[in-house]
Amino acid sequence: MHSKGAFSIAAKTGVPVVPITRIGTGKLMPPGMETRLNSGWLKVVTHKPIQGSNADVLCDNARNAIASTLLSG
Repeated sequence: MHSKGAFSIAAKTGVPVVPITRIGTGKLMPPGMETRLNSGWLKVVTHKPIQGSNADVLCDNARNAIASTLLSG
């Protein structure tokens, strides 16, 4: 198994991972135009902490929490 950064550390130490979803960043700073910042809105969703001892499972659970928020609107 390869390292998954923060997920590996959380799995080894028992510290929870808190997924965060940012919605609207693509309009504020479009790809390829990183030096330009547009005005607009940004929504930040802080998800419930996820705890576990397997980095792959933590990563999958965090990805699923973020994806479900992005898909729901």
